[in-house]
Amino acid sequence: MKDMNKSTNGGAAADFQDVMVIWELRGDYPTDIPLFSDVDIAELTAGDNDPMFLTLPIGQENVKSKNGRYYDSAFLAELERQVIATKPIGIMGHLKAEDLGTDFPEEAIHWVGTKRVGEMLWGKGYVPPGAARERVRRYKATNKPLATSIFAEAAGQFDKAVNAVRMAAKSLKLSQIDIGPADRVGVPSLARLPLVTAEMQTNQDEEQMDKLQVINEMTADDARLLPKPVTEAILATVQPAPEVQLVSELRGALGVDESADVVKLVSELKEAKEAAAKTAVTNRIKELVEDKETGVKVESMRGVITELITLRKPQTVEEANEAYKLVTEMESVKASLAAAVQGAMGPNLTTPMQKTKGSAVDEWFPLPKKDGK
Repeated sequence: MKDMNKSTNGGAAADFQDVMVIWELRGDYPTDIPLFSDVDIAELTAGDNDPMFLTLPIGQENVKSKNGRYYDSAFLAELERQVIATKPIGIMGHLKAEDLGTDFPEEAIHWVGTKRVGEMLWGKGYVPPGAARERVRRYKATNKPLATSIFAEAAGQFDKAVNAVRMAAKSLKLSQIDIGPADRVGVPSLARLPLVTAEMQTNQDEEQMDKLQVINEMTADDARLLPKPVTEAILATVQPAPEVQLVSELRGALGVDESADVVKLVSELKEAKEAAAKTAVTNRIKELVEDKETGVKVESMRGVITELITLRKPQTVEEANEAYKLVTEMESVKASLAAAVQGAMGPNLTTPMQKTKGSAVDEWFPLPKKDGK
């Protein structure tokens, strides 16, 4: 490809074009080149039923071209930065110097992804339908090497150590990364074949399948090898067991953290509830027995009746009410109450009466009871 700059030795920036690297199919290309996050791939390939994505090296560090230029690590880093920032396009071949200001040929490739692997900078580009795509297909079918070539402005200084013009990274101003046949390659030892993918997600799908295979072959013993974010993500997606969910809800209701002994707290609450219920029953029995209107009038019998109610073991206030009713309606209790009343009142009283006029004797008559007995 034509060298447009004949005077880079002086250090002044000028337009130049150079074949960077060419690539052949040896199974060493990366299959996980990430796409630029700000590129709308769906919009880029809209209407294309069979998208083609081309993977090729677009730069290499510590390499010298046939045109006498040396590209070091700093230059490659700057090239990578500008590819990400500008997302350059490319055409088949290069424009002539005299056509730069007037010609605007149809794009042959849109670079949409890049990845650095060792000394090599790889690019992934979308090849739209058209003549360029058909040529790439034929190159692939006939095992014809394909080259990438930068089209940029840059300056350099001759470096005796590498016997070439060392290109200055800070002077680089990238315009395009073009593609074309390797017949006029700048680095013959790197002549290779292109990797062509027919669908946008082919490489990503292959990577996912590899990961899936590794995951499927894992055992329970391998769980400890998983990164912490992965284990946390897995646990976040697992539906907790009902018991775990219940304990979590209990902690929330009790207002305690993970360190609290929930069993102990629940036991204490149960004991407190039982004690409160027992106290309520005891207080109710006392109220029933000592009520001035409906309670037991004979104080000496209150303890006995309280004991009889307690023996029925009422657990609630309602049960205490029922127990009181049953106890006080027992015949034995009624008899005991009557006897207690009689004992409290003492023996029957008699009232002396004056002798009836005309009677010969004095008589005493007992005072009759209210029931006449």
